[in-house]
Amino acid sequence: MNTETKPDDTIEQKVQPTEPTEPIAPDEAVANEEESFAALFEASLEEQPKLARGEYVTGIVVAIDSDVVTVDLKGTSEGVIKVSEFAAIGEEVPSIGDEISALMVGKGRLGVELSVLQAKRRKLMDAVVAAKEAGETISGKVVKEVKGGFRIDLGGLEAFLPRSEADTGFVNAGDLLNETFDFAIIEVQHRPENVVVSRKQPLAEQEAALREAFFASHELGSKVTGTVKRLTNFGAFVDLGGLDALLHVSDIAWKHINNPAEMLSVGQSVTAEIIKLDADTAKVSISTKNLIEDPWKKVSETYESGMQVTGTVRKLIKAGAIVELEPGVDGLIHRSEMSWTRKDVEPAKVLSEGDVVDVAVIDFDAEERRLRLSLKAVSDNPWQVWMAEHPAGSKITGKIKNISDFGFFVGLTDELDGLVHIGNISWDKPGDEAIQDYQKGQEVECAVIGVDVERGRIALGIKQLTENPFDTFINGSKRGTAVNGKVVEVLPNAYLVEVADGIVARLAQREMPREQGSLSVGDEVEAKIIDVDRRRQRVELSVRQLLRDEERDSIKHYAKQVQQESAPSALALELQRKLLDKQ
Repeated sequence: MNTETKPDDTIEQKVQPTEPTEPIAPDEAVANEEESFAALFEASLEEQPKLARGEYVTGIVVAIDSDVVTVDLKGTSEGVIKVSEFAAIGEEVPSIGDEISALMVGKGRLGVELSVLQAKRRKLMDAVVAAKEAGETISGKVVKEVKGGFRIDLGGLEAFLPRSEADTGFVNAGDLLNETFDFAIIEVQHRPENVVVSRKQPLAEQEAALREAFFASHELGSKVTGTVKRLTNFGAFVDLGGLDALLHVSDIAWKHINNPAEMLSVGQSVTAEIIKLDADTAKVSISTKNLIEDPWKKVSETYESGMQVTGTVRKLIKAGAIVELEPGVDGLIHRSEMSWTRKDVEPAKVLSEGDVVDVAVIDFDAEERRLRLSLKAVSDNPWQVWMAEHPAGSKITGKIKNISDFGFFVGLTDELDGLVHIGNISWDKPGDEAIQDYQKGQEVECAVIGVDVERGRIALGIKQLTENPFDTFINGSKRGTAVNGKVVEVLPNAYLVEVADGIVARLAQREMPREQGSLSVGDEVEAKIIDVDRRRQRVELSVRQLLRDEERDSIKHYAKQVQQESAPSALALELQRKLLDKQ
């Protein structure tokens, strides 16, 4: 069908009349425009794929400023990551165009908020969980010592290492800090995030394997080489390749050492001999001195009694001083062998540790490892020297240094004193009375009675400066001599009779005739000396024997006269008979 058209063939549109509108203000127009843009933005977000919090996303870096890195999430939307997070995970800030993965953590003013820090922590936590489930270890660095243990950095994830899980033995924080180790995971908690690790568990497994191999390949006497791991007052712990052995201080050297640090240091390599081996307790003891010849084996060849040697005072003890003569060979100077003049001297008053001294060997026992020394034996005995210069009977002068109940001491030299016993002060006074005449500091002259070199004593006397009146008396009045005296004291069974100046004799009552009766102080008496004790200086008298001797002498004298006559009379015969009876 043909259709006719008009020259002006157009699609007519019917325009409906509109009602007049009011003009819009400029501020209101801007507000409407912003509302329209926000509505369009919200609509675009709704049209984008939904991103869940905690979801991993990947995008391209499209912008970087001082605060955030903007990431295009493959045209769907944009996300932002704080710049500071890259430093927190130890990575450089990416460049524009780099592809990057992150974790969606929320929506903010700038768009989708992403986090590389939480993404890494999530991956680390997943790795920790997987390691725990598989029984595997994870590497970490000890960064700080805290109460009860240490903080561990697992590459961005913080964990706690209890002190009890830090090592299989002694824990030294200095050996752990800033070091990287393998750790076993013993506890994982997501909320709150908490990871507890153990260094002890993997170490124990390693050490168990090393111990088994060690005890299978070593025995007593085996030679081993290790590294000094730790020093204590009682010895050193040596690492034999995963197994610690004790090197006791007494097994380090034959010579005495007070502290292992005198010969060893941490990290030092040592070679030693196994002296104790216990697989059940996994304990090993070693000795370095066993690889060195025992110096006591040559003591018998090196030393002999009486020889003079030089040594160093190593230690002072109550009993004396220990002197090292050579490394490993010590001898004892007993306190009684330190000084001639001070018998029980404190060792510290004579010697000091470190002194080099000349000593004499008294004796030794190589099997018992004992060697007796003398300090005083290398010097002259002062008593022998003094005695050589002052023989018995010589006279000396000195000051009284001290007075006691039994006498007083006279200073002879700086070291020597002599004793004047109270019995050697006076011939005619009792000692306790005679000592009253002397005072400390008084200068006195004495006679040398004798010197006891072994006991270190010098006996002096004052009365010995004059002749003993007893000796004088006895020399003129021997036993059997008749003497006259005066009674000076009456005893229960005897009389004391002074027969000369300072000489008192004893007259027993049984030696008095009954018919004479008793004597009194002051009575004169004549008697006969019947006994003399020079040591005790005692004289015994008898009146009975004096009278009997006088009677016998009279009879003898009369009989002699009668015999001279030719015809003895009856009286003469009677006298002769009596004389014979007396005999």
